[in-house]
Amino acid sequence: MESQQDFLFADGPTPELHLPDPRSNLYADVAALWQIPVGQLIRVDLTGHHFSELRGRLELARAPDLPLDRRKSLALRIGTIELTSRQITAWSLT
Repeated sequence: MESQQDFLFADGPTPELHLPDPRSNLYADVAALWQIPVGQLIRVDLTGHHFSELRGRLELARAPDLPLDRRKSLALRIGTIELTSRQITAWSLT
């Protein structure tokens, strides 16, 4: 059998084919359910944390249990600083 390139019918350079990032759907589902911008650059105001404000990319520190339950707290981080979704009092995109 010949290489797969023989079946690409596109003009120009060969497109790079990448597998979809499996985190993208999880991030979108978590962001929608908890109404926070996971995966985006933000500024957050916090309560009950030794930092009152943080800026950076909001990431999941640990994947939430499935099925997703908004009543449970999310383990989050910005850089190396860990926080929970319950500590966020306000956020804005930067």
